[in-house]
Amino acid sequence: MSAIRTTSTPADIAQQWADAWSAPTPEAFVDLYAENGEYFDVTFGVRRRGHGLIATHHRLWRAAVPDFVMSVDDVHTGDGFVVVEVTGRGTFSGDDLGGGKMKATGKPFSGRSVAVLVLDPELKIVSCREYYDRAVMPGGAATPFGE
Repeated sequence: MSAIRTTSTPADIAQQWADAWSAPTPEAFVDLYAENGEYFDVTFGVRRRGHGLIATHHRLWRAAVPDFVMSVDDVHTGDGFVVVEVTGRGTFSGDDLGGGKMKATGKPFSGRSVAVLVLDPELKIVSCREYYDRAVMPGGAATPFGE
């Protein structure tokens, strides 16, 4: 069951999205998405569709970077979408990522990211495309996929 929203603008959704990434559990993050919504990490080509897979994605990231915090730098809104510029900070001190291909470094990192959130009329996210420079991934790690 979805939580009751106390805000109703695309800019509010952008802030809630960043706040939910900062939360240790995925419930608030998943609640922002439509039932068949999609999260797409363009940088690594990771696509998650539906609440279950979006929750898994959040859990994996938080298990890898337990102290992760995302803050909003700027928000740009339009009809049915919002673009949010954020900074993510944390320490890659937990689980490895990419099925073990990206090893935990124990190093802190800070990087800027941009997400394009397409919203339905109820302000649920139907599509999220997140873009960032993989050179600022935890410890400056390059892609684990051999590109």
